[in-house]
Formats: sequence, C-alpha cells, structure tokens
Amino acid sequence: MARMTNAASTRSSMPILGPLSPTSRIALLVTLALSIAAIALEFGAHMEGASMFVLSAVAILGLAWIVGLSTERLGAITGPQVGGILNATFGNIAELIIAFFALQAGLLTVVKASITGSIIGNLLLVLGAAVLAGGLKNGRQAFSARIAGSNAALLVLAAVGLLVPAVFAASGATATGAKVEESALIAIVLIVGYGLSLVWSFTNPERTLGGHDEPEHHGGPAWSARAAVVVLVLAAGLLAVLSEILVGSIEPFIEQFGLSEMFVGVILIPTIGNLAEHLVAVQLAYKNRSEFAMAVTFGSSLQVALFVAPVLVLLGLLVGQPMDLVFHPLEVAAVGAAVALSALIALDGESNWLEGALLMLVYLVLAISFFEFRIPI
Repeated sequence: MARMTNAASTRSSMPILGPLSPTSRIALLVTLALSIAAIALEFGAHMEGASMFVLSAVAILGLAWIVGLSTERLGAITGPQVGGILNATFGNIAELIIAFFALQAGLLTVVKASITGSIIGNLLLVLGAAVLAGGLKNGRQAFSARIAGSNAALLVLAAVGLLVPAVFAASGATATGAKVEESALIAIVLIVGYGLSLVWSFTNPERTLGGHDEPEHHGGPAWSARAAVVVLVLAAGLLAVLSEILVGSIEPFIEQFGLSEMFVGVILIPTIGNLAEHLVAVQLAYKNRSEFAMAVTFGSSLQVALFVAPVLVLLGLLVGQPMDLVFHPLEVAAVGAAVALSALIALDGESNWLEGALLMLVYLVLAISFFEFRIPI
C-alpha cells in the first residue's frame, strides 16, 4: 500500500515524467536538453554549419517521438474516431514543418524530394523493416488480403494523381508558367480526396487496415488530457524553431559533405521527420500485428500524397515561393516502383522475412542512385 501511495504521489507531482518508463523519461529529458542547446547555440552563439544540422536533426527526432506519444494518448482518451483525426493530422507534422521552412527558403528541390522520399521510405524501408522483423520473429504473417488490396489500390490512385503533372511536363504539353497553376488545381483535388479517404476510414473501419480490431497496448503514456495537450503544444513549438534551424544549415551541410539537395531531400529529411513513426511500425510487426504495421506505412504514404504535398503547393503560393508537382523522372520511377512493390506484398494476404529484406534492398538501390544523382545546371 505504501508503494502504491508513493507511486501515486510521484505521478501527481510529475504529471509529465511520472507516467513514463525510466527509459522514456531519459529520452524526453535528453531531447529537451538538445533542443535548448541547439536554440542557444543558434540564437546566442550564432553557430552555423553542419554541426547545427546534426544537432537540430537529433533533437527533431526526439520531438517527433514526443509528438507521437501525445497524439497517441489523446487518441486513447477521445476514442478511435477523434484519435484517427489526430493521428492523421499530426502523423507527418515534423516533416511538414521542415518542408515548409525549406519552401520558405526557396529550397524547392529539397521540398519536392522530401515528398518523394517520404513515400518510398514508408513503402520500401519501413514496410520492409517491419516485414523483415515480423517474419524473423513470428514466421509467415497473415492479414486480410481484401482489405490490404483495397488500401493498396487507394494508394496507387493517390500516386497517379500526384504524378500526373510530371507526365504532362515530360510530354511537353504544359508551358512553364502553367505548371504551377495546374499543380495548384490538382492540389485542391488531392486534398478533397484526402478528406474523402478520412470519411471512408471512419465510416467503414472494418474495411480499413487495422480498423476492425482493437489496437492493444497502444494508448500512450497515462497522461491526463491536459498534460497530453501541453506536451503536444510545447513539442510542436520546439519543432517549429528547430526546423527553421535545420533548414538554415542544409546548404552548409551539403557543401561540407559533398551531398546533393536531392539526396538530402529524399533520404535524410524524411528519416529525420518520421523515424519515430517508423519504429512504431517495426515494433507492431515484431509483436505479430502486421496489419497495424501496414496501416502505419500505407496511411502515412497516403497522407503525404493526398495532404502534405498539395498543402505545400498551396503554401508556396502564399509565401511567394510557387512550387509545382513536376517531379524528376528518377523520382517518378522511384515512387512508381515503391507503390507497385508494396501493392504486390499486400495482395496475397501474407508476408515473410524475405519479402521484407528485398524491399529494403530496393530502397538501398534507390538511395545509392539518389546519392550519385546530380541535377545538371
């Protein structure tokens, strides 16, 4: 009884740290310390260069994890309907904030590459790692082929809609000045499609990946609703400041390490913004909840194609940095390959570790290609 009283008093005296495990407490405190250090070095000591990119990137990784914890907890408190909206809204918030500041800075190649990288990263690297981990731990994993197939088909349609401007540009049928206007109109259509996909998911949970079963052990830390909101707001605020610092140090980082904007956008930015969410997918598959793992990867990719990308196009018009949806042929090929391969994995209703390993190898091939790729001046 005394131990229970002490535990309760600890939770009441530390509403944020109390409900966390010792490891999570350390991770949260380290993230806070790194965030404060990065802000102090940027605005106090005026430090610049690749070191600031690395420091802010590590802090953003931790903040994205904290945002995930708070939205997960709020979803558990409010129920599956509102929880789904919260997860959909904040699932890619870190990447969206980073991309917005990159857009504002005129790094359009980085912004468009981050859209491509997020989709192929989710469908090849994350899904591959999840299938590999789940297969090694649990053997062959089964899921509903009908539901997975319908979600894969929706992803194919979303990718086609996103890449249509690139097809027109390649044909030479679209004038340079009309590309932005066409992309803005398509962006509005894609956002409408995203809204319809949310309506479908909430009204037909039994036909959505993971929607017909209760997500056990995924309620987040035992925070109150108020504590979860405070954590979410503070983490999002720090995320915005650190994203601006990160974007400001991209060019020195590229110059110091001899990287291309395309590689940074396709590989590094999506990894920084979405690593926490990626780890969740792998953990779910390892616990033999492969359908939920696929829900995370497919859902995040859909959100990027139907929401993040079109929102960035519209924001570009507002901040005076017009951006189109005309992607480089290598990016189009990468997205097409990722969507096709992930759809093939989903259609037969089962997965094994070899399929996961091959998905990751395809991602490695694409990463090498983007590493060596340079846009002609």
